[in-house]
Amino acid sequence: MVVAGVVLIALALVVVVAAPRVLTRSAWTIDHPRTALVSWSVAVVLGVVGFVVGTTLVVVANRPITDPFGLGESPTHRFNLAVALLAVLAFVVAVRVRPGPEHDAVREAMRSGSAPHRQIDGTTVALVEADHALACAVPGRSGGVLVSTGLADLLRTDELEAVVAHERAHLTQRHAVAVAVAESIERAVPWVPGARAMARSTRVLVEFAADDAAARRVGRDALRRAVLVADGTSALGAVRASRLR
Repeated sequence: MVVAGVVLIALALVVVVAAPRVLTRSAWTIDHPRTALVSWSVAVVLGVVGFVVGTTLVVVANRPITDPFGLGESPTHRFNLAVALLAVLAFVVAVRVRPGPEHDAVREAMRSGSAPHRQIDGTTVALVEADHALACAVPGRSGGVLVSTGLADLLRTDELEAVVAHERAHLTQRHAVAVAVAESIERAVPWVPGARAMARSTRVLVEFAADDAAARRVGRDALRRAVLVADGTSALGAVRASRLR
């Protein structure tokens, strides 16, 4: 079991080191963002499961089945096991999905009715009075799609529908969960380069995936024009517009 455990730990480390290099340097991820997101998830699962199972096999090797962790041998074993369990629990707490305060504020505005609602391409959209361009998808039961009046006034009908389709794709494909988990892992293990690479890539890939879903619904041209109006001055907005060309 020791050999199997060491092999699993080694494979987990290889995945943790190699996956970020492959997924951040491969051009195919730009054209296939959903596949890239799944690949990141698989890499994380393989890395975590391989390390945990491998470590467990090494620890319980040559132990009796009735007491595989050696709890009955000395209080030290109990203490070490308790510390390990606390570490796992702390990691789980660190990576749990927590909505940000801005999402709470938007949810409250939508729930209270202070933001008037409008049907756009079959989606109920909350319109917030604001001069600046803003569009976001708020997950949760009391969430939804929010667009500022400043952005809505700048867009043509098909462009506004494209923005709404993009934000709706964030909700239906649960992009908030993917981003939250990636950012939580980055905060939990900031010294791991793969964690930082995953967080950066996830934030970009979810935008590409939402663009693809919106383009299939309303067309690439309308979405590209909407991106240029709403986010054309940012580096990511420029990349998104170029990708939709």
